[in-house]
Amino acid sequence: MQASGKAVKEAQLNENQRKKEREREERMVEELVEHLKKIAPFNKRWQVIETINQGTYGVVFSVKDVVTNVQGVIKVAKSMANDSGNASAEWEGFVLETMFKRSETASVVRLLDKGMLADHHGEGMEFVVLERAALPVKDYVFSANGAVRKLRAANVSLQMLKGIYDLHEQGLLHRDLKPDNMGIFSMEQPVTLLFDLGMARMYTDGESDVCFYDLISSDSISARSLAVKRLPTWARYTQVRPPRTCCPFRGTPEWASGNAQKGREQTRYDDLIAWLYVTCELFATEKDPAQPLPWTYRSNNRAHKYLKTMFCPARYLLQHTPSQYYAINLYLHTANTAKVPNYRFLADKVFEAIKELESEVEKLPENERKNQSGNPSDLKGSAEVARTKSEGAPKKKESNVQEQNEGLEKSKQNEAPKENNHAEKPPNEGDHAEKPSNENNHAEKPSNGDNHAEKPTKENDHAEKPPKENNDPGNEKVEKKVNC
Repeated sequence: MQASGKAVKEAQLNENQRKKEREREERMVEELVEHLKKIAPFNKRWQVIETINQGTYGVVFSVKDVVTNVQGVIKVAKSMANDSGNASAEWEGFVLETMFKRSETASVVRLLDKGMLADHHGEGMEFVVLERAALPVKDYVFSANGAVRKLRAANVSLQMLKGIYDLHEQGLLHRDLKPDNMGIFSMEQPVTLLFDLGMARMYTDGESDVCFYDLISSDSISARSLAVKRLPTWARYTQVRPPRTCCPFRGTPEWASGNAQKGREQTRYDDLIAWLYVTCELFATEKDPAQPLPWTYRSNNRAHKYLKTMFCPARYLLQHTPSQYYAINLYLHTANTAKVPNYRFLADKVFEAIKELESEVEKLPENERKNQSGNPSDLKGSAEVARTKSEGAPKKKESNVQEQNEGLEKSKQNEAPKENNHAEKPPNEGDHAEKPSNENNHAEKPSNGDNHAEKPTKENDHAEKPPKENNDPGNEKVEKKVNC
């Protein structure tokens, strides 16, 4: 009993310490936000708008360029004892800057600015400013329904694979792939971009060996020698770094591979397995299901590890995905991790799934296809959709509705004195002057007044439908003038 009581007290103390740490972090973030707002626009460009999120090493804010009005995201390093926050921000800035010097078409967010600031304690603070994605990936996918939603998920999966290939081509591993670390550029250009490269690591001593193995695909010695001559100097000497015997875990356990969770050196296949897990979550039937992945909310470590091995039946993981992902799952769990992944095989399989889903969407009726596509204006993160709403045609529609309402109100005001005071009919000619469209109609109608005797059926029709006479004030005025 004494031991159990001590354990309970220790647990309570630990919980209280965690609460105090969370409160301290929240206060620190608030102080940092106030400090950044005071010194804004910092670096003579950026104005802080709001706080987006905070992670292990830094805080993320939404910012706007005061000169060009370009919106971005700033990541500011937290002040930590071992200075790991500054190191992470500095490393991410270096990675992004180096990537776009070598490849301008990489599916990764652009680096807009970087530098050093002084925080509210007077200590140095690294920051990087990145371009902002219009909306999260899950918001884009789950704004649609049915086959259209599946088609969007497959397209996002293929574009995500392209971003991973771009990283691997530069000799980098992401090591923290998850839905929160990717976004859609805009609804007009739904391109998936990867970000949050603070945990990226070089797996080669140069750039990459992807191009090297792609070019040297023949077994003949002459073909190999020709291919090597065509390669740049950096590609001839790049080698994969030898794995470490002991390395700390990097990433998020929910989407990390089983190999990474065991504390082993991560390879390109670990990134691809994380890509498969994210894809499975995008193909779920709901945006926030009770159990997105088979191991979610499981406290049993043995079951957790088993579900991430090749021995676990694939139907538990791939129950909502197209059939092509079964071959992808088998390949990623059985391939030799020392060799270059077959990106072409993975892309071809995803492309097959996209073609099948496109044919399925084309068979849908037009109305059903529009209903399944959803309303882009419901997406919270889409700033561009909100901007298009405030411009163009919708404004004209609103103005037309206002004009119609004003016209109805004027007609009601004109009808009221006519029905009560018949002696006040002549002054209503001024009202006709305000409505030139009605004057022309009234000018034409007296010419038809001679034909009233020839068409008694029309008079009977008017008598049978009194609501129409009341609803049309112009006809009432003409008939009263003719009678006078």
